[in-house]
Amino acid sequence: MLDRLRLLPTVILCASLLLVLKLADFAAGGDGSATLAAISTAQASAPKEESGEQAAEADNEGEEETAGKDAGAEKDAGEAGTADAAPAKPIPAAEPEISKSERTVLQSLAERREELDARAKELDTRERLLAAAEKRVEDRVAELKAIEAKINERIGAEDKANEERLAGLVSMYETMKPKDAAR
Repeated sequence: MLDRLRLLPTVILCASLLLVLKLADFAAGGDGSATLAAISTAQASAPKEESGEQAAEADNEGEEETAGKDAGAEKDAGEAGTADAAPAKPIPAAEPEISKSERTVLQSLAERREELDARAKELDTRERLLAAAEKRVEDRVAELKAIEAKINERIGAEDKANEERLAGLVSMYETMKPKDAAR
């Protein structure tokens, strides 16, 4: 019978054994949390997925490290004993796996955030430019008002001087005799 081991009966056997183990765990009062805790611990200890070039670099480094690990296996065994003696830090709960659609949504949201940040920077730049232009206009208006005040002051001084001259002429002609004034 071992000569003719078939795939389908093997899968059925494995599935039934798994069902029996799950039922035994459930009957023992377990809710499967031990399995979930083991899975979350394994996921937490697994390295995070890296993107594009970082993943390729990590693969190359990983190959180099495995060659170095084979050569220094005895040295690592001694270090592992001292590392186990140190108090272990609690491993934080791992984040659940992100599906491809969620990753796509998150990437589009990140792109949108970058666009909004760029827009905000552009608006800030425009706002600063407008404030600077407004300040220049206000300075120019103040300068023009100062020039206008100087002009009005000079015009007033000229008008006063003209009035004084006219008053002098009028008083001079008033004091003259009509014959002298007619000349």
